[in-house]
Amino acid sequence: MAGKQDMRRKKILDILAWAPISSPIQLAEIMKVSSETMRKDLDALALEGLIIKVHGGVALSNMTASEIPFDLRVTINAEEKKRIAQGALCLIQKNDSVLLENCTTNLELAKALALEPELSETLVVITNSFSIAAVFEGGRRCQKLFFLGGWVHPAQYSVLGYQTAKMLGDFHVDKAFISGAALSEDLILTGYYDDDVVFQKGAIASAKESVLMIDSSKFGKAAILSVAHLSELDYLVTDKVFDKEERKAIAQTGIKITPLS
Repeated sequence: MAGKQDMRRKKILDILAWAPISSPIQLAEIMKVSSETMRKDLDALALEGLIIKVHGGVALSNMTASEIPFDLRVTINAEEKKRIAQGALCLIQKNDSVLLENCTTNLELAKALALEPELSETLVVITNSFSIAAVFEGGRRCQKLFFLGGWVHPAQYSVLGYQTAKMLGDFHVDKAFISGAALSEDLILTGYYDDDVVFQKGAIASAKESVLMIDSSKFGKAAILSVAHLSELDYLVTDKVFDKEERKAIAQTGIKITPLS
């Protein structure tokens, strides 16, 4: 029995390696098992840390954020991202120039800003995200909008690359809002891909104040490339609840933690 179960779960992982996202119903049909059996298999795989469960689907846990299509990333930890976006909203003042990196948390921040036209219509927005530009209706919902050019990443609805980073270097903004793949135990923000890391480094360099928005699932992990130590940023907005030692370590970096409601 255990052998059949192990073989079935290995096949589930093989399917997910081939198809980035599948629904439990689809998997049950492919495997010719009941929805209850599939639920138990997926629960077991999630408990082992081999898959992640999102709204309506599952994906391999070792997929990086850039590999997961933007439409799927929006559904991962969606409520936490909305809370983080609300916390970040409090850091924006009228007449600010803001850089919004392409990420799902910034998309939530853009949506929150669009609901406050008295604020959003005073802002100069710079972004590399088609989704964020669409929320601001191409500039109709803010004072001005500049879209950074570059190579288009269709699955991410964004542009990245050398030309994007070069263009970003011409800007000096009040606040830059970035996310990240992981924040290590040494409090170093890290990423998986050169283009992402170069953009985030450029965002930090271009801003008077930089804001890191990151959910609790990304703490204590490290990707391949370093972006910056937490001490190089100004604000941390997160849903993570810190213990006494963690709070002390973060306080020593000089970064300000923005409380969530």
